[in-house]
This record gives sequence, structure tokens and C-alpha cells, in this order.
Amino acid sequence: MNLAIFMRHGQAENNVNRILVGRHIESHLTEEGRFQAADTGKYLKKLSISKIYTSPVTRAIETAQIVSKVLGMNYEIDERLYEIDLGKLAGSDYDDVLNKFGNLFLSFYTGEDQVLNDHGVEPFSSVRSRIKNLLDDISTKHDNQNVLMVTHLDPIKAAISYVLDLKPEVLYRWHMRNAALTILKKEYDLWSVSTVNLMGVERYLYD
Repeated sequence: MNLAIFMRHGQAENNVNRILVGRHIESHLTEEGRFQAADTGKYLKKLSISKIYTSPVTRAIETAQIVSKVLGMNYEIDERLYEIDLGKLAGSDYDDVLNKFGNLFLSFYTGEDQVLNDHGVEPFSSVRSRIKNLLDDISTKHDNQNVLMVTHLDPIKAAISYVLDLKPEVLYRWHMRNAALTILKKEYDLWSVSTVNLMGVERYLYD
């Protein structure tokens, strides 16, 4: 048995300001985001983590640094955990995109919107493929070990989609909270979803 533990980065400036920054625009953790990362780290101490991988994006690295300090471990960057490439939409206001193009965020999961293609947005199928590749790799390299991966909303949704084969509408409605854990368990060569959005109990009241 081994666990693949996905952790979304803590609250970042772009989350508060509702700006689509993607993978190339800098956005740092807020004070609340740093607290969230440290708080979640306390739960991770109980899971016997063997390895930490993180997305190369600043807000993920800052989260990984906090968690690594709590766990007394180093981390390694893995580009398969990257945020999606938002192409020409990077830097846009979330609500402005909705007003101008309609609900592109649902269309992202269906893969059927020409606007996304025209703006160079990475397809969800691509995100799903790289996360599947990462899970396959972990199964080989870290058999019977628990691995933490610090990443972003859509790579976590991709992991869940890979295991449960969810419809686009369900993926769209399922929100991954900042610094929350989604845990996959592998038994008898099959991944199952054990936990989604695990975080401090008090956070369920306001997050």
C-alpha cells in the first residue's frame, strides 16, 4: 500500500484578487496562506511522508518550503505538477473572463471550446495525462511509501478524474481548497480516492 498525497498551495495573492496567473506570473502566499500551509503540515507529520515533490510555481514552492520545515525534509521540483498554462488569458481578471467569454471554466473540462484553443490554454486532457504519468512513476519509484505532491487546483482535479472518471460538470463544481489534502491510496495495483479537501476542522466553517 502507498499513499499519493496531493496538497494545493496555500492562499496566494492571485486567489484573493481573483486574477488568473497560470504558471508564469509571480504570485506569493498571503499571510493566511502561510498559516494554512503550516497548519496542514501538522497533519502530514502523522503520515510518514517519504518524499516531497512540488510544482515549480512560486506559490507552490513557498508552500513546500513551509511543509518541508515542519516535516524536516527536503523537496524536489517536478514539472508534471505545474499549474495549467493559461496562454493569453494569464493576467486576466476572473470575472472579466466570465463576462466576456461565458463559462470557459466549465468548457475547460469538456475540452470543447475554441476560445480556449485560440488563447493557447493547456487542455485538461494534457493535465490529466501528465498527472497519470506521475502517479505511474510514483508507483514504481516509491512502492509502499507515502509521497506528498504540492500543486494546484487542476492537477488535483486531474488526479481525481483519472481515478473516478468524473463528468466535466462534476469536476467543475468540485473545488479544491487552499492547502487542503487530497489522498489517493493504492491497494492491489489500483488507486482509490480516500480523502478530498482534508484540512483543519475550523476551516470548514469559513473556507
